[in-house]
This record gives sequence, structure tokens and C-alpha cells, in this order.
Amino acid sequence: ISFADFVARRPTWLVVATLMAVSLLKSGFVVWNWFELSPQLLTNWDSPNNSFQSNVLFNAFGTAWKGVGLDTTSMFWLLTQVMISIAVIVLLSVLVLRRTRVDSRYLALAVVLSSGIAAVAWREIGRYDAFFIAGVAIAVLAERRWVSWLGAFIAALTSPEQLLISGALLLLLAFAPTFRGWRAIAIRLITVSAIVIVVVQVWFTLGGHPAKTRIGILVPFISGHPIEGATAYDTGQGFIAFTLEKAMVAMSAGPALVWSYLGATALLLVIALVSQRSWQIAAYLLLVVIVLPLVITTLVGEDRTRDLALVCAPMILVIIVYGSRMAGELSKSLPGGADVWLAWGAVVVTLIPLTYFYLQAEESFHWAKELLIAVNNGVMLPQNGSAR
Repeated sequence: ISFADFVARRPTWLVVATLMAVSLLKSGFVVWNWFELSPQLLTNWDSPNNSFQSNVLFNAFGTAWKGVGLDTTSMFWLLTQVMISIAVIVLLSVLVLRRTRVDSRYLALAVVLSSGIAAVAWREIGRYDAFFIAGVAIAVLAERRWVSWLGAFIAALTSPEQLLISGALLLLLAFAPTFRGWRAIAIRLITVSAIVIVVVQVWFTLGGHPAKTRIGILVPFISGHPIEGATAYDTGQGFIAFTLEKAMVAMSAGPALVWSYLGATALLLVIALVSQRSWQIAAYLLLVVIVLPLVITTLVGEDRTRDLALVCAPMILVIIVYGSRMAGELSKSLPGGADVWLAWGAVVVTLIPLTYFYLQAEESFHWAKELLIAVNNGVMLPQNGSAR
């Protein structure tokens, strides 16, 4: 009780800053994106022939940066990207806190900062992820409709294909009675992303490269035609073998892969599951939140935690809002009062470690993974010490 009173007396900004600092310590930064990957994703806008140009806002920002004579591999670029990521985490925290503080104090904020969303925001500095997370957070959590529309357009102009999947998953989640109120936002995300996808496709078509968009590349690949694309895997082996290889790498993490993008949200998902009226609805929620994202990101993505966290971001935020409210209601009947349980709940959630499976897979599965990949590709088992 004394601890809960201590937290209640502290300024809100101090509590938020503390939770953010611990979230950063659990995730850390990834330097490679700042100096190697990020500059390579910024291409010439006069000739739309690179699928990464569909990340319109990020590329526009980088193009403008270079247009005024600045270097995208400089320390100034690095510090700017760090500041953008921190600003997005602050924005996410403010939106979550405004939406949930009355019901769950700091619990919802602690959960979102212990989820894959926060991990991606911290670890993917120098890519478009921060722009996408900001747009999704505004679209889902803003209370004014026009602000929500603005957030949807920010996310769509950042990564329209991922937002389309995000909106579709949220819409499927909203078919459950518990989440019925989120259908309008899901339809908003789908509508805006579809518009931007069409605009980008027209832009590439007029530029003479209609097959260079993400969808334009994927269609012939699925049809069995060879393609060239930015990927860590061999596209020459065909779509089926290519997908199997990605699946073997991703699934080598085992059940921890699910934890890597849900994080502490999994605890609130349990509350949502047990609050359903029937086991069929609970099973449906597991299908939408876990099974479908794993299948979809294996088919059209390859970055494991990163792709899963981005396409599931709207669902994660919705589950956090609902689950934290339920936790607040349930804690009212416990001895000591709700504030005490919610304060300690936030502490426990914050201290839970967060696993991230983009850069390395679970080591205990490493040899079996490499063996299966070698068999799949028809080559000898690599012995060069490469993590891939």
C-alpha cells in the first residue's frame, strides 16, 4: 500500500519516463540500420522502380534530407532517427495513458512498453517502423474521428501493405462480440490502405515499372516466375521452397516467437479469453491473434518479430485497452484496493524480459534449423559460422 501511495504522489511524467527507460534497457538499439540499411532504402523518386519506395513518408523524409545536401550516414542523421523513435514512444505512451489511466492507472502503459511494439520502435531505428507505429497508435487510440483518419493516412503512406493486413486482422478480431466496437476503425484502416496501394501502383505504372511494387513483385513470384528482391533468402528456389525456408528459420524460436511480439500483452489476452461467453469464441480469438499472423507473415514477410509486431499492432493495442480495463474491474474486489494491485501489476509487467527474434533465432534449435535449410536447398550443411 505504501508503494502504491508513493507511485501516486510522483509526477506522471516521471513515472512514464521511468517505464520508458526500463523498456529501452530491455530492448536496446540496433546500430546496423542507422548506417547500412537505412541509406540503401532511400532511392531516387524520379524513377519509381524499388519496392521500398512504397514506404512513401520515410522515403520522402530521406529524399528531402538528401535534397538539402545532408548525408544519410552522418551522425546528424543518426541522432535525428533516435529522436524520432523516442518521440514516437512518448506519443504512444501519452495516447495509451489517456485512453486507459482512469481504468487501470499505469498498467496498460507498462504492458505496451513490454510488448513487441515498443521493442520494434526501439530496435528498428533508421527505418520506417517509427512512422508506422505512430500512425497506427493515432488511428486506433485517438478519440476524435478526424485525428484517427489522419493517423490512418500516416500509417498507410508509410507501409500500405502492412496496414492492409493490420486492418484485416483487426476486423476479424472485431467480429468477436467483445471487440465489436472497433469495427469502424478496422474498416478505416482497410479503406485508407487500399487507396494508397492503388495510388502507389498507379505511380509505378506511370513510371514504367508496374511489377516493382511489393504486390507487383509478389504476384509473379507466387506464379512461379523468378524475381529479384531485397531478401536474406534465395528467391531462385521458388516460392514454396522459399516460404518453407522462412518458416523453418522463424519457427525455430518455438512458442517464444509468439511472446516476442505479444510480450506482456499475452497476460491481458488471457483475461480476454476467459471473459468470453464460450470456448468457441476464445478459440476464434487465438486463431486471429496467433495463428493467422504467423501464417501471413511467413508467406509475405521474413523479419519475424518485426513483421509480427507491425501487422498485429492494432490488435495488440485493442487487447491492451480491453484487458487493462478488465484487470482494473477485477482488482476492485481484491483486498487492499485496486490501486495497490494495479501499481504492483505494472511493476511485474515491467520486470518481465522481452525476447526479440529478428537478429537471431533460439540457439538450442540452431543446428536442426541449419540442417533442414540445407536439405531444403539441396546443399551441404554450412559450417562457416554464419548465423544465417
